[in-house]
Amino acid sequence: MGASSDNMHQVINLETLLKFEGLKGEEDNIKKAYHQLISHTITEADQIHLKMVMETALILLEDLNLGPQSVQSVMLKNLCDQGVYTYDSIEAEYSQPVRQLIEGINKLEHLDTKKYRTNTENFIRLFLTLSPDIRIILIRLGMRIYDIRHLPEYPDEKQQQILGETKAMFIPIAHRLGLYQIKKELEDQVMRFIDQQTYDLIRNKLTDTQTDRDLYTADFIRPISKKLKENGFDCDIKSRVKSIPSIYRKMQAQKVEFEKVYDLFAIRIIINQTLESEVSDCWKIYSLVTDIYTPNPRRLRDWISFPKPTGYESLHTTVIGPDRRWVEVQIRTRRMDEIAEKGFAAHWKYKSQGKSIPPSDLFKEIRELLEKPVNSTLEKSISNEKSALYTDEIFIFTPQGDLKRLKTGYSVLDFAYEIHTDIGASCSGAIVNGKMVPLKYILQNGDTVKILTSKTQKPNPGWLEIVKSPRNLARVKHALKMELYKEADFGKEILKNKVTQNGFEFTDPIINKLVDYFDCNNILDLYQRFGSGKLDPAKIKKALTATKEETLITTPVKEESFPERLSGVMAGDKDFVIIDPKIRSLHYEFAKCCKPVIGNPIFAFVSVSQGIKIHQTNCPNARQLITRYPYRVLEARWKGRD
Repeated sequence: MGASSDNMHQVINLETLLKFEGLKGEEDNIKKAYHQLISHTITEADQIHLKMVMETALILLEDLNLGPQSVQSVMLKNLCDQGVYTYDSIEAEYSQPVRQLIEGINKLEHLDTKKYRTNTENFIRLFLTLSPDIRIILIRLGMRIYDIRHLPEYPDEKQQQILGETKAMFIPIAHRLGLYQIKKELEDQVMRFIDQQTYDLIRNKLTDTQTDRDLYTADFIRPISKKLKENGFDCDIKSRVKSIPSIYRKMQAQKVEFEKVYDLFAIRIIINQTLESEVSDCWKIYSLVTDIYTPNPRRLRDWISFPKPTGYESLHTTVIGPDRRWVEVQIRTRRMDEIAEKGFAAHWKYKSQGKSIPPSDLFKEIRELLEKPVNSTLEKSISNEKSALYTDEIFIFTPQGDLKRLKTGYSVLDFAYEIHTDIGASCSGAIVNGKMVPLKYILQNGDTVKILTSKTQKPNPGWLEIVKSPRNLARVKHALKMELYKEADFGKEILKNKVTQNGFEFTDPIINKLVDYFDCNNILDLYQRFGSGKLDPAKIKKALTATKEETLITTPVKEESFPERLSGVMAGDKDFVIIDPKIRSLHYEFAKCCKPVIGNPIFAFVSVSQGIKIHQTNCPNARQLITRYPYRVLEARWKGRD
């Protein structure tokens, strides 16, 4: 790469940048931005910053194939930070895209990334959702390439931050975009600083074995080169040593020492042929190579028939070379090789075939590449299927720097429940970006949220209008129902005491009379109203006195038999419980007295202090529970059973 380690310390001047064809038509703005930067370069720190800006600009042009607006944004960003320019003046003097790029870069720079190791995928998605223009992410990648090339110039603490973030986020981003040379450089630098002992060990062994390796590859290539010329192929054949991090991964995966890693290098055959017959030519060369050396059929990788999402195309095979050593052979055309080296930029250069394609289409495809999750199957994927856009997601920071993913439109209360059910149930408000907000406050992407709780807080019906998540809605409903049962038990005790104090037995006829007197819907409603304080216990005496004679002479009401009560309980009322061992948000236990198993007829009993208990309908305690506490009994069904 043009600005890589061998020339990283050179001074990049304006003329160097203006040689790039991609800046044509924007030379005046580039010159103006450069001279503004120079005019504010006074101190030694300014000189260091100027060097950083110019080298980063070269990286954007040479390694990432970005254009003039990206270069201008890097040049002008620090002047905005210093107050020389405002965002409005940048837009007026340069353009709105340059302003948006600078704003986006500043947003990403100010993210709290302390927890990147445990939130890698969410941070990459947050990068996307905060970046309306995908070039913002590419510019940040370019800035990170500069940082890693100049790592020793930073303080120790900053070095550790750069290394950690690079490993967790920027290397996966480079990988997704097919920027394999950049990925290789970043990986190499990270390992060199994090595990210098292992790095130096492998590097020294590579140096010590260089002569033998050169002799071996020359012997290996010689018959291939002869065969290709005899068949009229114009090819370049070269040997490529694998990167030190790649060799180390193989040592770990294969659990072997350096000397036992069989594929330390690969042979690359690059065809200098026209585009029309490139696929068939690659397979013809494969046939010629495997005529000379026996291939391992399990090690064939056909990235020509099924290119990677990044556009990477190549035919890989592993063959048995001289001395029975395995050697990887890569076969590709000149076009394929450029895509393999330059990634998405070269891919689109060839994809356009000389046609004018809007940059927005290129950046749309880059965004889709970045949205693919980081996992071990990425290298094996042969699908061009695009991941769904994450436009309905936001990412929220906790005060500790953890990153939580929510849906757009979710409230503070939703976030509290996402942390923990108990925190949600006791949530009284929140501090968002340093400001106090109510439960109903709708969170925005990138907010930092501290949840406030109170021991006296508990869910109320108004919360049903605040929470948006279906799961959180179910949690609130469950809490409200449990509160209802607690109030009903408390109300029942109040009634029982008052009734017996007035000389009456606490029987169903008396209770039914009180239901009618207080105009309640049912017995549970009567208990709940007294338990919640909606009805005055002092009126119970009047209600009993007004109906005393009638109560004493009333013909006893025939009580339902237990089978009748059981039939009523299991009749399928509105409230029922679905029993599924996989459901963890519903707190229930199987009763020890009857130990239900899947398939048994069951019902749910809401206890006062132990939550929901699941009993068999033939449980020895069922009769007492259903007869004495019908208002605390719910129908229960096994999941998947009617």
